[in-house]
Amino acid sequence: MANVTDNAGDKSAFYGNEVLSETGLSREHAEFHNSYRAENIKNDIRFLQGIYNDRISITPEDVDINFINRLKVLGKNIYFFILGLENDVTPQDYIKNKFEFLQNNVPDANPHLFYLAWNGLITNDSFKRLLHQKFSLARISDILVPKNIPAFGARHTRYRTKLVLAIEDMQINPGGRMRTTGRALDDGSGLLMREGIVWLDNGKGIPVFPDAYVPLNQSQMITIRHGKSIHESGGDNPEFVGSGVWDTWNSNKRFSGSIGNKLKEKGVETAKELGKDFKVMVDLLEKEGYPLWKASPKNPIQVYGSESENTEETAVCFLQGAGFKDITFTPLFGLNSQKYGALTGKLKNDVYRRMLEVYGPSIPGTDDEKKKTAKELFKNRFYHFPEGETLIEADWRIAHSYADVMRENLGKRIVLCDHSGALRVFEAVIRTLDFAEYSSIKEGQDSIMAMVYQPGTNVRYDYIQKKGFPLRKRE
Repeated sequence: MANVTDNAGDKSAFYGNEVLSETGLSREHAEFHNSYRAENIKNDIRFLQGIYNDRISITPEDVDINFINRLKVLGKNIYFFILGLENDVTPQDYIKNKFEFLQNNVPDANPHLFYLAWNGLITNDSFKRLLHQKFSLARISDILVPKNIPAFGARHTRYRTKLVLAIEDMQINPGGRMRTTGRALDDGSGLLMREGIVWLDNGKGIPVFPDAYVPLNQSQMITIRHGKSIHESGGDNPEFVGSGVWDTWNSNKRFSGSIGNKLKEKGVETAKELGKDFKVMVDLLEKEGYPLWKASPKNPIQVYGSESENTEETAVCFLQGAGFKDITFTPLFGLNSQKYGALTGKLKNDVYRRMLEVYGPSIPGTDDEKKKTAKELFKNRFYHFPEGETLIEADWRIAHSYADVMRENLGKRIVLCDHSGALRVFEAVIRTLDFAEYSSIKEGQDSIMAMVYQPGTNVRYDYIQKKGFPLRKRE
């Protein structure tokens, strides 16, 4: 992406020398006329000036009818760029196509013009509907959750694709005893093994095969959330910012980055304690003759997470706390949290103060109400952060990566560690939730989940440990 923050560049490619009238635009642009109001565009530019300390190539004074009409054309091009995406486009191809669009359709590849054009459209119902269609989690749900609930009276066994059983999953044997043997293996491998069911003290049952065997037609995933990190939105973690000044995120919360974040001491301790919890289950399964892994230097446990260091640190502390040392970690771009672009690392209070200065006069209500309204802009899932991405794009990217990991690890039991936002996307895919239902889900840092994918059946998940179902009593 071209860097235009310190270079005004050649404006003629966007501004032009001739003045385009409203009637000079083709009729197909009519859908975008109401998306670009002069004062709104000027305010967006003023906000960018505050973010980039005035080092941008456009100013509010540049906004005239010619500028606005050309911005409408760019907005139309963005709309049809999204419309032209293949329904099965991957995040990797989308990012490449989006970069090429910026290079080929935005003068000087100026990200600020792209920002103005995209965010002008987010009041347009057609554009939001289009984004819903192209970045729908339902496409991923169709892959991982392909079946409807069986009709009443149909013969099925819910637990057949679960790694964690609740008592209600099983029919209790006569006499009140819970079953300790399950199904015979049928995964096309030709092996003959009988599944055992080991019940934990917290009321959860684990159906497993001997010798750490995972059916060849299943992917089994242990999932945890990373611990408290240095560059989180809050917390006592001083950072040297120059001139003898130590800034703390506790008093000056910042927008965190999607990568480059390590655990703080408390986060390391949380991950280790979680590992000790998990060890209770690991030891019991081992004792009963059903180890979860037979890890060795030549056959390490495969772990996945985002590119941010805190996920690898959490996973390593977690597994080592459970007694496993042979681990290989694979960072995946697709599992990264939302990219905030130019706002990354900036003080939230400074950004909100700038928003109130710029947008406040046009927002009704008290100062607190104005601040709340301004903050809501960043929670809009269609809002494109400058040189960043939208939340709807990020959630779709994460869901795609989750599906890829599941499909590429058949016959394996893996571990995945990620941030809370990613875990809620996983849950949204499995439970086929819409945004209103999953946007407020926040996974606890003491939770351990297990998910099972089997092609042709629905992904099943349950908690090995969560609030109210601890694996051990902590001191």
